[in-house]
Amino acid sequence: MSKLHELLAVEGDLEGTYRKIIEETTTTFSKKPDHFFGFIRTLEWFTEGMPDHPEEHKAMDTTVSDKLAYQEKHLIRYLDAVMQKESTNQKAVADLIVDGKTIAEKVPATFLLGLESKLKYIRSSYQAIPTLPPGIEWTPDDQKGENIFKRVHPEEQYKTKTEIVPQILYEATKEHPAQVEKISETKNVGLFSRHVWSGMLTPAKKSYILGRIDILIRATKKARQRANATEVEKCHIGKVLFDFING
Repeated sequence: MSKLHELLAVEGDLEGTYRKIIEETTTTFSKKPDHFFGFIRTLEWFTEGMPDHPEEHKAMDTTVSDKLAYQEKHLIRYLDAVMQKESTNQKAVADLIVDGKTIAEKVPATFLLGLESKLKYIRSSYQAIPTLPPGIEWTPDDQKGENIFKRVHPEEQYKTKTEIVPQILYEATKEHPAQVEKISETKNVGLFSRHVWSGMLTPAKKSYILGRIDILIRATKKARQRANATEVEKCHIGKVLFDFING
């Protein structure tokens, strides 16, 4: 079993990583939504003999779920380290009970005190989760991978061409030639189809996860009041918390 001073020696580094990862994840969710989209754009000509048009495509960088999983493993290490430190400093413990079910036993009171603010901080990254744009029909695309959605109806845009067409204003007579005016006319000559994929969550899933975190925060407040004594032990809490958050 490791000593307290060994744990304290690495706690600062773990906390720095914990904060950096959450800030980076929140920035990605808030300012880089293009990371969660991929598309293929093609042109279908309506007439034969037209020049080839190169296919446009963008690979999806990642999914929200993958981003959360990457963040989760770093957060778990930090939360576990903090809990182990608090377990050696305090004997006050309480079970963490959610809706009548114990999800973690003998949680130190000092950890419960800090856990409340940490969960609120963690919640900020989940609050920033981008969701699938409304007003568009999405469907899961298992062929692309887990937690990836595809637009049911691709974006469509006509390829147009402008031509100069003569228009006769007055027919020719014996005395006068015909009067002709040249006008421009725009015609649809092709159709762009843009198939879009997204690794974002549905608004309903985001609300569900945020609700689970809020329940956990309230349960932490109650557990802190029921805390009792315990001795130093090797303990883990991070995975339990994220298993609950992820349902």
